[in-house]
Amino acid sequence: MNSKLIFTLSLLSIIVLWGTGCNTTDPTRTTHELPPSNLAEHSWEEILTAPTKIDSFLVLNTGSVKVPRKGMLNEDKLPTNHELPEQFWVDVFVFLFHHSEKGWYMIDSGLDSSFQKKGNIRGIFAGNYIKETRQKNGQNIQAQLKQLNIQPQGIFFTHLHGDHTAGLPELSTSITKYSGANEEYHDIPFVYNPNHLSKKDTIMVMHHPKNISIPPFRNLLDIFGDGSFLGISTPGHSSGHLSYLLITKEGPVLLTGDASHTKYGFQQGIEPGWTDNRKSAESSLAQLKEFSRLHPDVQVIYGHER
Repeated sequence: MNSKLIFTLSLLSIIVLWGTGCNTTDPTRTTHELPPSNLAEHSWEEILTAPTKIDSFLVLNTGSVKVPRKGMLNEDKLPTNHELPEQFWVDVFVFLFHHSEKGWYMIDSGLDSSFQKKGNIRGIFAGNYIKETRQKNGQNIQAQLKQLNIQPQGIFFTHLHGDHTAGLPELSTSITKYSGANEEYHDIPFVYNPNHLSKKDTIMVMHHPKNISIPPFRNLLDIFGDGSFLGISTPGHSSGHLSYLLITKEGPVLLTGDASHTKYGFQQGIEPGWTDNRKSAESSLAQLKEFSRLHPDVQVIYGHER
C-alpha cells in the first residue's frame, strides 16, 4: 500500500468516521523480547549447515486471488516486451513448521472459507487489491489444519496486509500472534475493512536485545535463539515487513514474503508496485537477491508463488 493511497484512505476515513462516530480497529501491541543469540559469531556456511530442531516444513496453498499487475510489480521497471497480463492469479500460502522442542507454528494465516465466494475483506477500496477469489472446498486454512490434526502454537506474520491475515476469523483466538516492529494494520470501517484483528487481539512485536547483522542482511532476528528460525527485516512493501529463513532437516528455505511477490520480480530485481517506502523495498529485495546469489542451494519461495 503506497503513501498516496494511505493518505487517500486516511482522509476518507476521517470523513466517514467523523460522520459515523466509529473508530478504526487496531490490535493491542506488546513487546516480545527474543532470547539471547550468538548468531553473529557464525558464518552463513556454519548457520546453514548446523544441526537443526525444525524437523518438518509444509507449504499449504489456501486458495488464490486475482490481483493487478501494478501491485505485484513496479511497472516503471518492466521491460517493454514483458507480455505480463494486467491482472493475474496468485496463490496465498501458509507455511507450517515443527520445532522439536517448541511445537507447530504457522507463517501467515492464509485464507478462510469465505474465499470460496468473495472473501472477507470489505470496503470501498477493497476491490482495488483483490479482483476475484478462487478456493476449492476444504482448501481453507482451518480445514487443512484439521485434516493434518495440527494445532499451531503461534503465527509469525510476514506483515499484516489483508491477504496475509484473512485466515484469522476461523482460527482460535488463543493462538499467539507475532510481527515485526513498526508493522501497521490497516482496518478502516467502510473504506478498507478486513476485520481480521481488533483491539481484543494482541500482537507480540519481536525485538532482540541487540541488532544482529550478517551481510548481506542488516537486521536479523534469531527467533528461538538456536539459529533454526530467523526473521529478516525487509521493510518497504510494508513498514515492518519480515522475510524468514528456516533451517530445516531437508535443507534451508528462504521465504521472501511480499518483499518479492513473484519469481519474475525476484529474478528481474523488480520490487512490488505497492510499497510503503520504495527505496526500502528496493534495498530489501537487493539483500534477498544477494543472499540467494551467494547461497544458491537455499530454496527460495516467493510471497505468492513457488
